[in-house]
Amino acid sequence: MIRNLTRQTVLSYRTFQAVSFGDRLRGMIGRPFEQAGIDAMVFPSCSSIHTCFMTFPIDVVFLGTENTVLETHPACRPWRFAVWCRGAHSVIELPAGALAHTGTMPGDRLDLNAETVPPEKRTKYSTHTAGEQSTVCPSKENPTV
Repeated sequence: MIRNLTRQTVLSYRTFQAVSFGDRLRGMIGRPFEQAGIDAMVFPSCSSIHTCFMTFPIDVVFLGTENTVLETHPACRPWRFAVWCRGAHSVIELPAGALAHTGTMPGDRLDLNAETVPPEKRTKYSTHTAGEQSTVCPSKENPTV
């Protein structure tokens, strides 16, 4: 799960870590998020991506070493040969609209290993720790958000 600690919002409940060469090379090519059963793909130790061969736009987040958002690229179009950020340590690919929905912007701090809220406890405003509420991105579990 990916949580924006600055804004107390959730960017992803079903995150995939692209660590193998094949996963990093393919990324989201040919598999829309819902079809793949995920709502975010994280590329650790990465500062650039491409959207060649993709058929849908994605939101892109570049993170520094402390998981601070350095740059965002909302609704990045397919067939971009290079999307990069100097100094980035990791990249997150999200469904288009996730950045706007959560208000995520440069300077925000993310937790890439946040605890998951059990599906039966998820609501439009899920409580993750005592007294904290956060909005969630639309997903299969939460299509009404």
